[in-house]
Amino acid sequence: MDIVYKKQPEKYLKKTDKNTYNKLIKAIEGLTELEGDIIKLQGSDLYRLKIYHYRIIFAYNSNDNIITIEEINSRGDVYK
Repeated sequence: MDIVYKKQPEKYLKKTDKNTYNKLIKAIEGLTELEGDIIKLQGSDLYRLKIYHYRIIFAYNSNDNIITIEEINSRGDVYK
């Protein structure tokens, strides 16, 4: 399964500290088996992965086996 990053998640990961970066990357790699606290967002084709106080918003295309990371942000900012 392939993981594709949009522009915002790439920028967010670059500016985080090393410890946070490692936690987020480990969680994103776990998406290949669709494991973790994942919930489908209402009114959308997107999913949410909760990791500590961060949220990873992603789209999953089962036909092509592609996960597109749409957004990474803290819990208070991701849904705005």
